[in-house]
Amino acid sequence: MEIQNTLGFKLPERTAAPAGSMLSNPKAVSNWVGSLPMANVGETSRQVFKTIVEFNRLDLPSTNRIKVAELFRHPISYISANLHKYYYDVPFPLTAKNRKIAVLNRELYTELALAYKIFIENMIAGSAGKFDRKLLIIAIHRVIRFLSMVLYQSAIVYDPIPPTVWKEIHLLYAYAEQNRIHTLPIKDGKDDKAVSTIEGLYKQVLLFSICAPYRMRQREIEFMHRSLDEWAEQTELDIPAETALTPYHFVARLTADAPPKHSSLETQTLSQRYRTLNTQSLVQSLKATFDDLSAEQRGGNSPSRKQPSAHLLRQLIQVLSTEPKREFVRTKLNFELKVAVGITATHTLLTPEETEEEFDTEQQDDNQLNWVDQKDGNALNQSLYSVSEQKLTLDGFDETVQETIVASSFDEPGFGHMGVPTWAAGQSEQQFETFACKTVNESAGGYCIHWQGLNAPKIKIGEIIGIQSATQTNQFGIGISRWMKYTPGQGLQLGMQMISPNASAVLIDRISSDNPSSIPQKGLLLPEMKSSQRPASLILPTLPFKVDDGVVIRSGSSKRKAKLTRLLETTGAFSHFQFSYLSPEPGEEKNPEDAHDSDFDSIWSTL
Repeated sequence: MEIQNTLGFKLPERTAAPAGSMLSNPKAVSNWVGSLPMANVGETSRQVFKTIVEFNRLDLPSTNRIKVAELFRHPISYISANLHKYYYDVPFPLTAKNRKIAVLNRELYTELALAYKIFIENMIAGSAGKFDRKLLIIAIHRVIRFLSMVLYQSAIVYDPIPPTVWKEIHLLYAYAEQNRIHTLPIKDGKDDKAVSTIEGLYKQVLLFSICAPYRMRQREIEFMHRSLDEWAEQTELDIPAETALTPYHFVARLTADAPPKHSSLETQTLSQRYRTLNTQSLVQSLKATFDDLSAEQRGGNSPSRKQPSAHLLRQLIQVLSTEPKREFVRTKLNFELKVAVGITATHTLLTPEETEEEFDTEQQDDNQLNWVDQKDGNALNQSLYSVSEQKLTLDGFDETVQETIVASSFDEPGFGHMGVPTWAAGQSEQQFETFACKTVNESAGGYCIHWQGLNAPKIKIGEIIGIQSATQTNQFGIGISRWMKYTPGQGLQLGMQMISPNASAVLIDRISSDNPSSIPQKGLLLPEMKSSQRPASLILPTLPFKVDDGVVIRSGSSKRKAKLTRLLETTGAFSHFQFSYLSPEPGEEKNPEDAHDSDFDSIWSTL
């Protein structure tokens, strides 16, 4: 049974603590925490979760309650860091086991916040005895901190935000501001060496939502969450004024159970019950960071520990400074689509079997190909890869490109023996198939689709999706997954942008002076769209291609040289390039007077 209290918190019914209960004695709890089997994360998780649930349902003295709640912070932080690996940097939907682990992690922070909410309620209601202003401020600070972790643990697995979380965050900030305690420095619940304020935490929570985590890959969500301390300092939180709001303003309604939204979407007249967050200074800082990136860094696809990727910076700058507008009208429709996920799957389904066989034969006759050791068909070229029992690494590449190669666990689909990607694991071709899904709605720009049940592909944000034609099985439109949300009982819901009505499967050879016999990669050729003035473009793996690379595009039996001229987009799953051909169309005669120096490449060394 839940009890509605003074501040509107829904708190569990509590019973008197049994005589001699450890939980009524902070010193006994401290000894228990010290004896936890921390090396055994599973057992530690079981004991801590069971104990804090019991703790929150006992009627205890308020001073003892907050002292014991503080003792739970370290083991829960330790458990959370260790559970994170089971659902981080993996495609979705999660397995049933990993989903339970993700929910457990979120519930640990929910229960920890609940412990402080009970203390706050007792203190404000006057049932705690002596009013302790200092402990009340700390408790409010802790609740906002741990509810922010509930938001993060929901977003990192694309789950909906639990009900009342936003309402409670707004409520606590409003109470703190009203009592002028929102700017007092407090030792942070995340790092005891640092201090923060209730207002600072509130701005971080608002900013986290404004940055649209459900449109990011998990690495981007983590980087953004880690950067909130610094970023929030570059924003301004104000009571709405009579001056006109700008595209940099976002509005939070203190009485609503809802996240902030862009000022242009607020239909009600702003009052004292609203707060606005101005992101202009932050946007200027992010633009300066982007301008400082080198050309090579701008082609990166994944944020490093200290440096955001160009893709993430572009996304943040846009969402923090632009009025959101829907380009196309959505129409509710419910019909079945068959889709393929990823470049390789779409390429394989586009390619006739005989073309694949011809290419395999040609490659077997190529004596210069040293990608596979002839003595062991499954061995990889050791000059490029280092394989250990724990992970596969790329020699010579920094961590910003590791996402395209290294899986978080080696039993994930798409990764073979020792975690080697299937596209690099030898000569055997993986079989690919389409997956059936249902549309929720569609527009001229794309679809909202969802899967339910076990027959669902593994997918990430920023993945290529091939949409199979209803009439021709070897024809696919090309889309990109832009946002994701998992709803229990309803399955995985995905927002997909369509970028081309059709595509051709091609093989790409990279022409490089330091590696003249590069490894052919599977790619997709998107045709020119004259109606929208879009030139032909290529969808390629993120490695090893970059702007200004010379390539050979193979389509069936034809070959044409080209140059990658512009990077349109890059994620952890693909890079999208514009290109220009360097050779004439098949059958087109070349003018002898237009000969270039490259025509004489074969004789320079003999002169």
